[in-house]
Amino acid sequence: MTGVQWLCEAVIAGVLVRQLVILAAIVRSARFLRQPPPPPRGPSDDRTPVFFVVVPVLREAAVITAAVTHFEALAHGHAAAVVVVTTQREAAGAHHNTAGDGDTVALVAQLAATGKIVHLHYPDPAGLKADQLNFAAEHCASTLLGDVHPDRAFLLCYDADSRPPLDSLDHFERAIHDFGDVSVFHQSSGFELRQLPPTRAGFGWLGEGAALRANRFVLGFEIPRLVNRSAAAGRLKRWLCSYVYAHVTGHGLCVRLSLLLALPFPARSPLEDMHYSFYLGSRNLPMVAIPSLDRAEVPATPRAQVAQAARWFFGPARVPRYLRDPATQRGPRAILMAVSGLGSATEWLGCALVPAAVLLLGFAQPLPARMTAIAVAGVYLAQLVITDTALGASVRWPRRAMRILWCPAATTLFGAGGFAGLICLLKGGSGVGKTERR
Repeated sequence: MTGVQWLCEAVIAGVLVRQLVILAAIVRSARFLRQPPPPPRGPSDDRTPVFFVVVPVLREAAVITAAVTHFEALAHGHAAAVVVVTTQREAAGAHHNTAGDGDTVALVAQLAATGKIVHLHYPDPAGLKADQLNFAAEHCASTLLGDVHPDRAFLLCYDADSRPPLDSLDHFERAIHDFGDVSVFHQSSGFELRQLPPTRAGFGWLGEGAALRANRFVLGFEIPRLVNRSAAAGRLKRWLCSYVYAHVTGHGLCVRLSLLLALPFPARSPLEDMHYSFYLGSRNLPMVAIPSLDRAEVPATPRAQVAQAARWFFGPARVPRYLRDPATQRGPRAILMAVSGLGSATEWLGCALVPAAVLLLGFAQPLPARMTAIAVAGVYLAQLVITDTALGASVRWPRRAMRILWCPAATTLFGAGGFAGLICLLKGGSGVGKTERR
């Protein structure tokens, strides 16, 4: 056997071990999400958390009315206010609009006139989502908080396409009660493909595969890393995992207002959630996941999926910048987190190659390489089946099978988006962008 053959077999064996670890993580995450719902809420007192449900928006006229209706229902019965933050960036970028897009700022102002939501308008056209969130935090503290101490208040961030369960605040309240010394809580998302325009119906199965790919990531990576940073994990495991780059997302993120005022989101950062996660991780601050999922959408077309992946790739790929940020706490933990983040970026790029490589090796010689490749495919299939059973839309098995069948293609497309993001990054691109919902 040649050295090249030995290398190929070692690599595929490493992939197999990696997939087994991911499978175990998916099983644990599915079990975590099956926890019983929170008990009925008791009467409010001076320890009851106060929530500001903040929705930063940009060119969201098509969905903002439905979003506001949902978040009003979410806040009902709780010490909570819904705050929608528009931005001057929408007017500055009006050349991006197409006929029928509408004026988000004017529409939100009309919705706020009913008195059920608070409308803030961020005045700087160069500002990004992080700046809108910081603007909202400052306004909540100075104007909306009243005599409530900032330690008792939480900023809960969602996007306009987020549709969290209406009992989400119950889950956050229970987590805040159970982890009283924690300031960061997170609700991960279950992804779905929402209704396609008739002219794009042919992309439906690829979109379903993209949703399954994203859900596999949530169960196999996102939730386990957060759980391993909390008291739910053993002390040794928690210490070891504190050196791994774990991230929260900008939708479903709940931060204690006092922490956010002291450590605001990174200004002008295109991927503010992953950047902020590096701040938190460098300080070894726990980030507690709740056993409830927001519902978020995946882009409907291959082009939009690649564009989104290219933009998101900047999240782990820019860890050298996070490492140099003055708000990052220096030390070995930050350095090892940066290495971990670059490893995630490398694994992302591998998504473009591994599905095809495993398929080819399944027909290759010698036999050990072929059997290992088949084992990798089998473990990956088990991951998809468990993920789809836990998070996929409830449909008959023929449709589930099609969704699973298209997932490797969607994964390859996701990896291609990573390469597009890498090229953009190497050319000096900023990563600023937005997934449009028209």
